[in-house]
Formats: sequence, structure tokens, C-alpha cells
Amino acid sequence: MAHIVLDTRIIETSTGRYMQRLLEYINDSYATRDGHTYTALVPGQHVEKWQLRLPNITVLAANQKWYTFAEQWSFYWQLRSLKPDLVHFTMPQQPLLWRGPAVTTIHDVTLIRHDNIAPNENATIYHIKKMVFHALLRVVMRRASAVLAPTEFVRKDLAEFFGQQYLNKIHVTPLAGEIPNEIPEPLADFVDTPYLAVIGNGFPYKNVWRVIDAFSIIKKQHPDMYLLIAGKKDEFYQEMEQKTLTQNIPDVHFLGFISDAEKRWLLQNARAYVTASYSEGFCMPVLEAMIEGAPVLSSNASCLPEVVGEAGLLFNPDSSDELASVAHEVLTDEPLRQALIEKGHKHAASYSWARMVEQAHDIYLQILGSK
Repeated sequence: MAHIVLDTRIIETSTGRYMQRLLEYINDSYATRDGHTYTALVPGQHVEKWQLRLPNITVLAANQKWYTFAEQWSFYWQLRSLKPDLVHFTMPQQPLLWRGPAVTTIHDVTLIRHDNIAPNENATIYHIKKMVFHALLRVVMRRASAVLAPTEFVRKDLAEFFGQQYLNKIHVTPLAGEIPNEIPEPLADFVDTPYLAVIGNGFPYKNVWRVIDAFSIIKKQHPDMYLLIAGKKDEFYQEMEQKTLTQNIPDVHFLGFISDAEKRWLLQNARAYVTASYSEGFCMPVLEAMIEGAPVLSSNASCLPEVVGEAGLLFNPDSSDELASVAHEVLTDEPLRQALIEKGHKHAASYSWARMVEQAHDIYLQILGSK
């Protein structure tokens, strides 16, 4: 019987859904029948919550923040004290001293390939952190028993970036789309208003300004159309909002953070969901839009053609005219729009959290069997 430890210290962040589903499916489907014991490490304030949800897994506190000395030293000693036969680091950040059998999930190398320097951020400090992260990934790629990637694009990108010799240890375990079981809550100001929807953060690689610029073209063809952008109003979005006002682009609304219930309504009533991102590892909002019945207009960059498949319309993320053209197409061709909605439902249903966890679990067993 082996002891498997799962490092899920960012389970309660905006990117924690992967960890949540991983733990839940292990608890429900494997922890009582595969003969192994499991320990999940989460922030201390969330131990009670997750222990109630995961009765078949031991949940312990791990408060060491990533990219800190505490992560490199005290977290290392905490792991050693648990005497695991295998550790799954569900993010690349981990103690460099750890040399035991390990699986690491790497969602993408966006933070290396693209800069996301906030307007008031120190560029020098940012680039130092970027260099440290790059160095960490090189160590992880070398030491990991296996690396999990969400798409074939990321698998090949990691091999291109760090070396083709790693291809055999990188395994594709696709994520899935998911909409929380919340009753859709209307955004009162936009009921019965035709709009395009954008959901996500405002980091430069997300290329949201391209959508706004294209919308200035779309607005001339469809004067009643609105653009609704949902995402925390950070410095990037504040800067874009001011630029939109300066350039006098009408009917662009920055909604800020919205609830899951509001997100459901936003997607269910959108004329289309749009992402112009330059770089993604998977892009769950694409599948969420499909689940809720929003036609998808997507950039043809990075993994997006792989995730969108034939269920959306693709465009060059550097071309406002091309984005405006595909938007016009879906806004004026109702049979096309309905066909995209139907394709989207089927395509999103082809992804499965249960299958993702099954694939990860199989890799655990392969590694444990080879010890």
C-alpha cells in the first residue's frame, strides 16, 4: 500500500478548480478501493471544509506560499515528514530539494513566453521572478517522474521549450468544462440587450483590447450591439476602460467580478462568446460557453484550435477585421449560429473530469509499479 500526497495549496484560488475535481474524484472513485492512502495539502483555513467533502482522504494544512523560502524549506520538511511514496504537485511551484517520485502538472508556459507587467509594477522585479520560474521549470522537467499537460499543444510546447527528450514523460490529461449548479441570475441592466461576451482577466496575453477594437467595427454594422466584459477590474482592465472612453467606443461595459449565477446568465443570453487570447493551456471558459449555448468565436492561437475543434469560428488574434468578420457572420446567419450552438453542446460533452482523473490515477499506478 502506497502513500500518495497531493499538493493542492492553491485549491481556493481562481485556478483551483482542477485541484478540486482531482481530489473529489479520487475521494469518490479510488481512495476506498485501490489499496493506497491519500493526503491532500490545502491552506489551513480550508482544512475543515475539504475534510468534510473528502472523508476518504486525509486533509492537512500547508500554509507555505509559492515562490517563498518557506516553500523551499519548511514545505520540503513537511513533505519528508509525511513519508510519501509519490507526490503530485498540481502546480509547478515546489521545493527544489525534493527528489522523491513526483508527478507535476504544468498547464502552460504562458508566463515565460509572455510578459504580464501591470502598469504600476516594477519591471526589473517582474523579470527576475520570471527568470526564477523559468529555472524552476527546467528542474521540474528534469526530475519529475511524469508531467501532466492539459492539451497536446502544451505537451509539444513543453518539449520544444525544454527538450524533445522529455516528450515520453509528458502525458495529456484534458480538463473539462463545468458550470456550477447555480440558478442563472440576470444582469438587470442588460436584459433584452444583444451583446457579445468576454470572460476572464485582463492580462496582456489575453488580448482583450483586440476584441474591443474589433467591436468598434462591429458596432458600425450592428449599432444595437453591446460588448460585456466580465473579470476582476485590475490595473489592466482599468487601463483598457480608460482607453475605451478616450477613443469614444460606445456600449463597452466592464462588469468587474460576476458570480457563477450571473456568469451562467451572461453566457446563456450572449449572441456569442469571444476570446482573442494569444496563449492558453486549455481555456475552460470556451467549453463553459458551449455548455450554456453561446456560439464561440476564438483566436486560432496556441491550444485553442485543439480545444474548440469544429464547434466554433476561429480568427487571427492580430486582426480586428477578421474578428469583426466572423462576428458579423454569426450575428447575421441564424442557421449558422444554431449549428454552432448544437456542435458546442456535443463537443463540450466529449470532455470529462472523471476521465481526466482516471488518466492521472493510471499514471500514479504506473510510477508506483516501477519503483
